Amino acid sequence: MLPEIAQLEFHTETKAAEDFGKSFLFDFQQGDFVLRDGRLIKTDGIEALKVWIMKVLKTERGKFKIYEDTDYGTGLEDLIGQTLPRDFVESELKREIRTALEKHPMIKSISNLNLSIDGEKVMIEFTVNLVQGNTFGQEVIF
Repeated sequence: MLPEIAQLEFHTETKAAEDFGKSFLFDFQQGDFVLRDGRLIKTDGIEALKVWIMKVLKTERGKFKIYEDTDYGTGLEDLIGQTLPRDFVESELKREIRTALEKHPMIKSISNLNLSIDGEKVMIEFTVNLVQGNTFGQEVIF
């Protein structure tokens, strides 16, 4: 006779679809963290993802030693203000933005990507489409 084998239940933790990580609020215009009562303000969910998006887009790939062995950031600074044909610059900016942002596991795609170039100033607007189906708009000014 063989012994009865017990049915074992395994509980594995899976990362929730809504888990975008945690971050601290950062004021990109002032270039510093946002403080309340002398403390950093924690953020999570979509707000944390928005901070991540801004950090990635505002970080020039290969410029900082901490990121030198990674593909973190973009090459936007190399394109902004160049005397290259406008269509080429716009196309490359869009490619850089999509490539950098779609690396995040919660971002399915970037859509409605519009650029407004005025000399060396660039305003970027786009929609972030998340893997679970919801979306939000983002605006970045360089």
